[in-house]
Amino acid sequence: MEPDAIAQIYASDIISGFDFYKPEEMNKLFRSRGDQGASYFQILRSLGFEEPAALDTYGHYEENRYHEKCIVDAIVAQPAVGATITFTLDSDSLDDNNNFYVRENDIILFPNEVTGHVTAIDVTTPTAPTVTCTLHDDTLQFPALTAGEELIIISDAWVEGSGQPEPALSGAWHYTNDAQIIKETIGFTGSEAVNQTWFNVMSDGTSIPSYRFKGQIEGEYRMALKIDGALLFGRRTVNDLLVDSETGRPIKTTEGLVPYIRRIGNEQTFTDGSFGVDEFDDMSYTLDREHAGEYIMGMLGMSLQTQVENTLKTYFNDTNIQYARQAVNEELFNSSESLGASVNFKFLTKSGRTFMFRKMGVFNHPNLYGATGYSMPKMGIFVPIDKQRNPITGDMIPSVGCRYRKLGPYSRRMETWQIGGVGPGMKITQYDKSDVYWRAHVGAHYIGGNRMVILEPAA
Repeated sequence: MEPDAIAQIYASDIISGFDFYKPEEMNKLFRSRGDQGASYFQILRSLGFEEPAALDTYGHYEENRYHEKCIVDAIVAQPAVGATITFTLDSDSLDDNNNFYVRENDIILFPNEVTGHVTAIDVTTPTAPTVTCTLHDDTLQFPALTAGEELIIISDAWVEGSGQPEPALSGAWHYTNDAQIIKETIGFTGSEAVNQTWFNVMSDGTSIPSYRFKGQIEGEYRMALKIDGALLFGRRTVNDLLVDSETGRPIKTTEGLVPYIRRIGNEQTFTDGSFGVDEFDDMSYTLDREHAGEYIMGMLGMSLQTQVENTLKTYFNDTNIQYARQAVNEELFNSSESLGASVNFKFLTKSGRTFMFRKMGVFNHPNLYGATGYSMPKMGIFVPIDKQRNPITGDMIPSVGCRYRKLGPYSRRMETWQIGGVGPGMKITQYDKSDVYWRAHVGAHYIGGNRMVILEPAA
């Protein structure tokens, strides 16, 4: 038996044997990798672009353009001076029922600025209607036409006492997407629940009285990554063979922002390492053509952001930037300086628009989009930050957003619960362990993809 007391002085070699001393370790668990990538999902939440949905499949209607052009199906040789010209409409000028927009007595402006009057439309072959134009000035000459060439309708002309043209209408494009169920789990034993570590706080101030709390932080982080992945790069499931082997139910996934833009938006390339300010002039041309709003959010990979900053340093020093920041805070963040600071935009005013840049840290994550062979560090995604009116319901819908399943008081935006026989309160199982679960039922929702741009290096 060891004696309870001994004849000895207090010395380090004695006291340390009782483990009375704290180990010479800083009592913080340092986050050597920071937050390991900012969350796109959190950006959407900061902007307030979230809406509940009562069904797995949701959507909206977008107005089509009110006015159309003609697209030429095949090559047409240049006719003689004063002669008429006849061309076949391309399938892109026809709807599923072979309806088209051009009508008799329309006036078409050809690329050489010669005008032609539509004097006949032959629908003998419904899938390939032909249009005949007669010159207004028979001293001029129609140009040769190429397959896929676009011809614009600028006006029409009628004789006295004539009737009215055939009616025209524009439809609405129906966008749909699905909500996706995303899950994560951590587990711990009863003994681990009462083990204390010397690092009781992380370097960002987060308290972790037990190491299992770090596991909870990790679980929340993994959930955010999974939601980000779905909202950014997910593809909607159209494969009927993708079903759960236990339940037989189809696995639903949401279409993310990047596939959505590639499907209906715009792709712009730049020369890697030689980024120039003219890229924003080109982008503004696209944005003007598609009637985009004043504020454009750019989410940039680290490599692209560096090139943009190096190129636009003088523009970032513009004295109007403070005004742009204030205007954005007032319009997007209800004058909340702190909320605007949390999103941390960097501003550029160019070509009549305010570009708001934000680094996408996750695009440089070495175990995600920054892994070898992936191009996301050099990618930029540009989307208007505004709301558009649903022409059917009248609701205002943000350009980028997130939907989550909810009905009445029950919301599945983010659910967290614990099941087990560990911890204070009622025990649910006989086992000396507990599991913490996360579940989110969310999906992407985007509008006006024709006004969005993916910027990436040329192949």
